[in-house]
Amino acid sequence: MGEIMTLDGSSSVKLVIPAQPRFLRLARLTAAGIGTDLGFSLHDIEDLRVAVDEACACLMQGCADDAHGSVHHLELTYEVLGDKLLIAGSAPCAAGMPIDLHPVARELLGMTADEYDVTATDTGRAFRLVKHRQGASV
Repeated sequence: MGEIMTLDGSSSVKLVIPAQPRFLRLARLTAAGIGTDLGFSLHDIEDLRVAVDEACACLMQGCADDAHGSVHHLELTYEVLGDKLLIAGSAPCAAGMPIDLHPVARELLGMTADEYDVTATDTGRAFRLVKHRQGASV
């Protein structure tokens, strides 16, 4: 649930949380903590919080717990690549359902992440977002 591992010489953290809004603070706190370690500015850390929140909310659309009481989960990977933070998320629910990003969510992601993508897959939904440390070459 909060295991730190090394992938190809870069630091990575994997977080698995229930796909429920009340747990999104854990995703935001993890992003903020890693951003702080990377020397991100306070503004960039706040951008990370907003971007992670919006991206996770997009994954959770249509992810209601099933009739048997099983809880769906979001799986997030935070990977440090030099001066940037790559955050990837997936949720094995709402498979095949198209993602219709609300215009406000699209604008917020565009303003707070340097790169982002939210996709529907055969097995659920996924996102990828990147935030560069200010002053680093993009």
